[in-house]
Amino acid sequence: MRKARATPARRGGGSRPTEPLDQDAYDVAVRYLANRPRSVDEIERHLRGKRYEPAAIERAIDQLRAQRYVDDLAFARYWVEQRARFRPKGDRALVSELLAKGVARETIGLVVGERDPDAELTQAREAIRRPITRWAALDARERKRKIQQYLAARGFSYDTIEAVIARPHEDPTE
Repeated sequence: MRKARATPARRGGGSRPTEPLDQDAYDVAVRYLANRPRSVDEIERHLRGKRYEPAAIERAIDQLRAQRYVDDLAFARYWVEQRARFRPKGDRALVSELLAKGVARETIGLVVGERDPDAELTQAREAIRRPITRWAALDARERKRKIQQYLAARGFSYDTIEAVIARPHEDPTE
């Protein structure tokens, strides 16, 4: 008869230990931050998912804050900047995304308030720059509907959408 050996829980199956073996919550959090900045809430959720104890999570986050690896205000600024550069979104969508990432409303309000007043209009024009070429052959009414749907789905305000429809190709720098 063979004796059963005690083995650590394997990834993907069996029961998971309450604390990952040979890993500190801080190290796991730093690795999680390697791809991009994260909000405090995202890190907490990630560590809870790894089954760390609340005290270990709190210690890890305190250490990250002390080393300035995590800061929700800096994260929110980063997020807004990245959206402006790569995937333009309206203020409504930015607020929604940041709330989902656990950033406080006050912080979001501060960051969105720092934006140039014409930023949303500029972003909306940038967002439709490519798809509007596909809609060029459509009649004016259908093109207007497409622009409205496209921009509304990306969180732009009604006023911004109307301004873009009035002058979709206008260069805001002029």
